[in-house]
Amino acid sequence: MKDFDKDELEDKGEAKQKKKKFNLFDWYYRQGKASDKEDVNYLKQPTIANFFKLLWKRLGKLISANLIMTFGNFPIIFVLIAMSNVFSEISVSPLYQAWGPIYGAATFGTTPTTSALLGAFGAHAEVSVINTPTIVFYCLGALIIFTWGFTKVATTYLYRNMMSGDAVFPFSDSLYVIKRNVRQSLIFGIIDALIIVMFAYNIYFLFINYNANDLNSFMLFLTIAMVIFYSFARHYAYIMIFTFDLKLTKIIKNALFFTILGIKRNLVALVGTFLVIALNYFIFMVFMPLGILFPFVITLAICDLMAVYAAYPNIIKYMMDERDAQAIIEKKPLDDYDDLNEDDDEEPNAEEDEIATSTTEQ
Repeated sequence: MKDFDKDELEDKGEAKQKKKKFNLFDWYYRQGKASDKEDVNYLKQPTIANFFKLLWKRLGKLISANLIMTFGNFPIIFVLIAMSNVFSEISVSPLYQAWGPIYGAATFGTTPTTSALLGAFGAHAEVSVINTPTIVFYCLGALIIFTWGFTKVATTYLYRNMMSGDAVFPFSDSLYVIKRNVRQSLIFGIIDALIIVMFAYNIYFLFINYNANDLNSFMLFLTIAMVIFYSFARHYAYIMIFTFDLKLTKIIKNALFFTILGIKRNLVALVGTFLVIALNYFIFMVFMPLGILFPFVITLAICDLMAVYAAYPNIIKYMMDERDAQAIIEKKPLDDYDDLNEDDDEEPNAEEDEIATSTTEQ
């Protein structure tokens, strides 16, 4: 057990007391009526209607979580600078691939035909040529693979606590969960970032070559299916990193199992994510500045909250025994957890071996 061990809970209590020292970010959230008190525990009824209640009630905290994700991954700024072509050299290039062969034929003798073809396919346009400063900025942007896991674990922890009805102090809670899960957050964050980059590159390449042959068309749809499958699994993995005391290989294995076991809730979260992205895109088309701003302020947080809202009840259902699950849902006091370790030495059955567990949550 990782979380409900009495010593662990006492350590966490001491950590919470330390957080009472003045902190500008947490001070902001302690202002106002009941801002630092426990909220409704949506684990009792994780329905769609309750999701919208949670979204409205914790909107301010969601904005803070989104900002933590955005500014925590500050290397993305270097990527945006490189993509802006501010430091790139400007050159010209033909717009059409046919220009090269036609120009080559024209060098052996200009004819009315080659002249007409050069007029039709000889248009040029400005292009940006990558130079050393641009390469440097791209390399600095690649550092995001080292920040991605930390920010993702931190914000996932905040979303889970919002759902559980716990008091949430975004800055100090983020530091708390990162300190306790440094190694796994870093390693899985690197894996996750590399997989996302790989999928993005594959989809881009297959999309621009979609009509080249039937194989490219098939591979494009297959890659999209793999992206959807992985988008389900990764959220389970991040929750399990700070919820259970498991090896990273078992976390990944369990996450893949949950992609199938929790398919109903996963699909609902997927539809919700598409709707949020579509709404953001519509706002972008109507008023571009606002559409660009939303992903940095709230869009990412809403999408991630939906994923956690769908995933966490499945984890409680399949990875925790009945007493532990009931303890989390009912939010029992510390004294009620004293007997949760009684069955730790019992032999696991065959069904439990399929999903590696170590009971309870943080």
